[in-house]
Amino acid sequence: MKAKLDLPDGHARVLIRLLELGDPRHYSWALTGSSGLRLQGVDVPVHDLDLQTEADSVFRLEEKLAGYMTIALHEKETEHTRSVYGMARIDGLQVELMGDVRHRMADGAWNGGVSIGTMRLWVEWNGRQVPVLPLEHEAAAYEKMGRPQKAELIREAIPWSAND
Repeated sequence: MKAKLDLPDGHARVLIRLLELGDPRHYSWALTGSSGLRLQGVDVPVHDLDLQTEADSVFRLEEKLAGYMTIALHEKETEHTRSVYGMARIDGLQVELMGDVRHRMADGAWNGGVSIGTMRLWVEWNGRQVPVLPLEHEAAAYEKMGRPQKAELIREAIPWSAND
């Protein structure tokens, strides 16, 4: 599918650098959060770039971004989410790395996570292929994080996005 909305210039430059440094075909990551939503037609402001991957890939990606890392990968847990988390800063822009993301289920246990490599979609953006997570998955994730308004905003874009 083709990108529905563009990213701000600074975000676009950093995304291009990320695609070159950590080719998603080799590191199995997907653009998630506001930037991934925006490329799929959800009109939200973009503040940073979020990359989601599996546990093994996130450590390999951290090595590729070693010169940019400001927070080393570590286990991070909130009320709703658990992941291997780290942060990089590229050209002044925050880039969050999240590996092995799991959400707390109603019974308090953590779900089994997802396989990014098999779930991601590819969006054509500025002559490049960018991996993103499906809007249905993103909406469900925001629900699990206790953000129902954001989930509803995403769901409203799903029929529009499907009409590529």
